[in-house]
Amino acid sequence: MIKRLCIVVTVLVLLSGLAPVAWAQRSVPTEVEQLSGKFSVAYQGYDSLPLLVGLNDASGLFGNDPIYLLPKAQQVIGTYDGSASNGTYQIDLPPKPAGRPFDVTGGKSPNPNLMIFDIRLMSDVASRGYMALNEDMIASTLKISIDYVVEGGKLLVWTADDKEQFPSDYGADHKLFTADDPRLTLPAGWSLVNLDRSPFDVIREAKADVDLITTGAGDTVNYTSLSCAELIPTFLDRVQKVYPFTDLHKIDWAKLRATLIPASKTAKTAADCQRLIRDFGNAIPDGHVDFGLPALVSDYNGGLGIRLDSTSEGKVVVVLVRDDSPAAQAGMKPGAIITRWDGRPVQDALRDVTLQYANSSTPHGLLALRLSLLPFGKRGTSVDVTFQNPGQPETTARLTRVEPKPGSAIRKDRPDVKDYKLPSGIGYIRVNSFLEAGTLRDFDRAVDSLIASNAPGIIIDVRSNPGGFSQMSDAMASRFFDQGFIVGKQFASDGRLVYEMIVDPRQPIYHGPLAILVDRNTASAADLFAYTFKSSKRATIVGNTPSAGMAGTVSGGQYLLPDGAFIQVPTGGFTDANGKLAVEGEGVAPDVLVPVTVDSLLSPKDDVLEAAVASFKLQSAPVVGQ
Repeated sequence: MIKRLCIVVTVLVLLSGLAPVAWAQRSVPTEVEQLSGKFSVAYQGYDSLPLLVGLNDASGLFGNDPIYLLPKAQQVIGTYDGSASNGTYQIDLPPKPAGRPFDVTGGKSPNPNLMIFDIRLMSDVASRGYMALNEDMIASTLKISIDYVVEGGKLLVWTADDKEQFPSDYGADHKLFTADDPRLTLPAGWSLVNLDRSPFDVIREAKADVDLITTGAGDTVNYTSLSCAELIPTFLDRVQKVYPFTDLHKIDWAKLRATLIPASKTAKTAADCQRLIRDFGNAIPDGHVDFGLPALVSDYNGGLGIRLDSTSEGKVVVVLVRDDSPAAQAGMKPGAIITRWDGRPVQDALRDVTLQYANSSTPHGLLALRLSLLPFGKRGTSVDVTFQNPGQPETTARLTRVEPKPGSAIRKDRPDVKDYKLPSGIGYIRVNSFLEAGTLRDFDRAVDSLIASNAPGIIIDVRSNPGGFSQMSDAMASRFFDQGFIVGKQFASDGRLVYEMIVDPRQPIYHGPLAILVDRNTASAADLFAYTFKSSKRATIVGNTPSAGMAGTVSGGQYLLPDGAFIQVPTGGFTDANGKLAVEGEGVAPDVLVPVTVDSLLSPKDDVLEAAVASFKLQSAPVVGQ
């Protein structure tokens, strides 16, 4: 709630709707000099990141460049305390701001005596101390939708004199800054206009208390109070509007609606409704579509005690057998080849696996998901498994699923890297995710150390990295380029640019040769990290498969559903610098493709790492810059 410490002016709209309203002669309001308030961003992932609060020109939000930012030298930065989910801020307004002249009629005659602004809470992953295009705007004094459309909130207006007109309400078209808006005359200086009142409130308090509103990009969508009959069409309406890969993944929305909406009207239990969410998840081949459905956990609460993988030739291999499990009791050993499942070729059985918690963007990723799920099902159910242990004849055993239990296992061990240097002298850095601010600090320390020791090459391992914040992957990549460049972009559904991935060089730069290790689980921001080096030819990509091919953004794409369920669906797509969709659905292909064999699946050796070390002998002089 705004504390009206000084004067709050509510403008009455004249019956004509267009005539300017003059300020009362008996009092001259003071202007806004300082704003402070609270913020609470719903998406908790931002809690680990550095933030900043700044004053910025809001004209882009009402035009074609919604992510427009003032140049660094013209930015006004405030202070904040706390974290993204529970913080406070304060900012002092300059007597005369830097900004773009604005035309309140929506025409092409910007008024140099009037400018509009908002206060923004943004991520600052690289700790620059100023607002940057590849950081997230997560809260504002304005209400900003997932499509970067202003839907209300409070707008800061600066005028040079007492003669400037400004809308006092929405006109008949219900749009702001069009010719039919009724008008008022603002006094000189800073005014805070509340767009949620009709007519608008104009606040002229010297110190105004204004809480920041989470933007659509930082929010979660709460559907927990809806019945199933309400939930399914409401969810489909929003997802169909914002999903970025309809054409790429050939999504038939009409068919989905025709199947799911009628079924939602007859759903009687939580399980009935959550099966519809699972059906939706299975129909969207996108690795960012993941879901938690607690009413359906019994569908896969039993296991056989094995883990499966596949060779490059498509053989299904047992890579783990748990002690005392049904598989172990049947004599199954690591290295066994599975050939049939319930009397059918195992490849056919894999195609029929129902995905229980996530989908995939690529065929190699989908195969991995199905392999992980095939041994599981309802506890107490049985399956006939035909397998061949190493050096033994093929056999068939009936295995009954039991409650999975942790235990000892015979499995492949990955090397435990305790130092940033391999025996060859080549540096090795493993990045497990792009989620925590401390990861960037640790990465920088490792790179600094390797530069100081004149490492002849660096291997960066992002295998099984699930991603995180693309601005963190940008910041890490920026240690290896002399020149900045745009890696890719994201556009709103109406074609406006709403995000850019940017390499912005950070000193000191490592100029030596690089190799990036990827696998089918190198996902999201890790996909884009690998793409940065692949597209610039700055590094050699090494792996058994392409990366996960998950290049969508999930900002504002988390949905809280009834009965403890949730689902995540992307809201934006990544394109290359020319506007073409990139990475999604295909991943980043290795320059050095290392085949997967039965022996390599069981061996403690890391064939991919060894291939990366060998690749340095083939590299010519390193590429620096773009």
